[in-house]
Amino acid sequence: MTLQQMEYIVALDKYRHFVLAAEACGVTQPTLSAMIQKLEEELDVKIFNRDRKNISPTRIGEKIIRQAQMALNETQRIKEVVADETDRMNGSLRIGVLPTVAPYLVPDFIYHFRKAYPHVSLFIDEREKKALLQELKYGNLDMALSTSPEEADARILEIPVYTEKFVAYLSEQCDQTKNCLSHGVLPPEQMWVLKEGHCMPQNGLNFCQNKDIGNHIYEAGSIETLIKIVDRNGGYTIIPELHIQSLTEKQRAHILPLPFNPPAQRCISILIKDDFIRERMINAVLDTLKILIPPTMLEKRLATHSIKLRHTPTSSPSK
Repeated sequence: MTLQQMEYIVALDKYRHFVLAAEACGVTQPTLSAMIQKLEEELDVKIFNRDRKNISPTRIGEKIIRQAQMALNETQRIKEVVADETDRMNGSLRIGVLPTVAPYLVPDFIYHFRKAYPHVSLFIDEREKKALLQELKYGNLDMALSTSPEEADARILEIPVYTEKFVAYLSEQCDQTKNCLSHGVLPPEQMWVLKEGHCMPQNGLNFCQNKDIGNHIYEAGSIETLIKIVDRNGGYTIIPELHIQSLTEKQRAHILPLPFNPPAQRCISILIKDDFIRERMINAVLDTLKILIPPTMLEKRLATHSIKLRHTPTSSPSK
């Protein structure tokens, strides 16, 4: 088995088309087909089901492809070790971001990061938290910008970056709701909620997991959609503080703080695997985020300390 063969089966799984996979790998279609067939013969298993219309991995093929992807990711780390130990900041960086975080950070992050580090190939993938964690564990992402995992995992390290509060966004007709909110009460029948999987964990407020809370006629997949629903249909919703900058001046008049104790807020962190070694790269990401996040939200230690990675499997990054 060669790295080249592993690259071919990963590409075929991605494109599900021999010609497209061959083009992506820079070889001819007969070469790719022959090399995959040779690998199947060597392993004495069938990796792909083939017919005229469909190409799909077999059950054992899925496991082989996953291991092949992990092996390719590990070989890429050799180049990353060299880049991180020299004066060059290059290579590739794959970041996963929550959909409820991406609109406020990704556009400006791309601009500032590429300007500061033009030789780094940047890839950003927007996914729900469960998928982010899965891709991070498989090695398909280098890091993820997300809320904390629900369950502790020794393989995942967390670096808190910023904490933002949640506020209520009310419709113009929502005077009664405004009075209720000011007294710390949330009328569930008038609240519009995010679709499950896009949930925003909050201290003291479990909006997303309690299906008795909120109007579920339509469960939005984005904050922007929720805003438009409230503007058109009345009621209110809960939005993160960073979204306020995206509102019009007229819409900002409909913002109301949530008077809860503990406060309704979320901590956004960088998640990495415990074997992540690119210390300079993670500090480059943090330095870029510090340009975008209001100082009052930033983790205080980030203002004066850089990240120091301890290269032991069970340790947490120091600051």
